[in-house]
Amino acid sequence: MLPLAEARISPLDRGFLFGDAVYETMKVLAGRPLFRAAHLERLAASLAGFAIAWPEGIEGEIAALLAAAGSYDGSLYVQVTRGAEPVRRHRPASGTTPTRFLLPAACDFPADPAAAGGLAAISRPDWRWRRCDLKTTALAGAVLGGLDAAREGADEVLFVGPEGELREGGHTNLFARRGDRLETHPLGPRILPGVTRALVLELAAGLGLPAVERAPRLAERDEWQELFVCGTLTGVRGVTRLDGAAVAGGAVGEWTRRLAAALAARERDEAEGGAS
Repeated sequence: MLPLAEARISPLDRGFLFGDAVYETMKVLAGRPLFRAAHLERLAASLAGFAIAWPEGIEGEIAALLAAAGSYDGSLYVQVTRGAEPVRRHRPASGTTPTRFLLPAACDFPADPAAAGGLAAISRPDWRWRRCDLKTTALAGAVLGGLDAAREGADEVLFVGPEGELREGGHTNLFARRGDRLETHPLGPRILPGVTRALVLELAAGLGLPAVERAPRLAERDEWQELFVCGTLTGVRGVTRLDGAAVAGGAVGEWTRRLAAALAARERDEAEGGAS
């Protein structure tokens, strides 16, 4: 463990040169990483997708870093690259030692997530690569979408497929309520298998809120009762404006608030040592 100012990574590291790297971000409450097992399982899947070896000892390093950081609320960023090689070349050599980078960061979360206001979003054609299920650090598509959102005074970009199907946000998964059921894009290479997305589906079932894995369509926006995004640090947040126009009257919906409250309760339980 080093102070951030003393951390050094080789300029020949493949993560720096090619984005040949994957990552996870865990939410931390009172020094405890939430849903750690699910995040590490997804990290393992991303590493396997890139044929990068699992970095032995990383779980102990995570535990040691969190112990040194003490009790804090915020995030823990975990990045693993293929490692550094003697020369720059596209095709990686075998047997390279992975580089790992762990970064704790403090941040504030809403005291009452269920009372949070709505977000504004824009839609853009999905110009990203076709393996969004792998959580790679190569996030140029999300960066470009975020720049567009910032220029338009919006909080998030929502990526849309060629048939008008909403896939996910630049850093969130997406749900729409239509016809008294929730719709979200099916798992597959077009979206990230969000840890929070899976929790929302589980919580919705527990609350008796029907949900199906079917992509919402922009052409059906007049039929939406609610639209919301979700993510590890985002929680559940209503989207009340899309492309400059109000969504479902411009108010955060009842199901969104119920799910935001349920997720916050599950997170508190996890932080206190409940179910993982």
